[in-house]
Amino acid sequence: MGWPSRTRIALILPLVLITVALLEEVATYKVRQHVRHMHLRVAIILLLNGLAFAVAANWIGPWLQRWLTRARRVGHHGGGTVGLWVFYGVAYGVLYWAYFIAERRGPGGLLPTAWR
Repeated sequence: MGWPSRTRIALILPLVLITVALLEEVATYKVRQHVRHMHLRVAIILLLNGLAFAVAANWIGPWLQRWLTRARRVGHHGGGTVGLWVFYGVAYGVLYWAYFIAERRGPGGLLPTAWR
């Protein structure tokens, strides 16, 4: 018995959106460093957020869903449903760690030292 499509979407969509939100924090951090004019800064941040959500909705989310569906089909004998739950656990764990670093050191803490 396979997972219903709604369940897959319910698990994939938050993963994609949380990742986009984290990338938004880092991008906003860098824009604030380099753009002093407030109206221009707000326009750039709005544009970047719109682009990030468009890319996530149109390409990353569907790609991730197809990839996980294929991985479940191919890996049915190897990992199957348990493998997918492990993937989700690791993915959300990595996001937790990234958000922890961002809270502790700021969004710049996620960037390589040379980019801060």
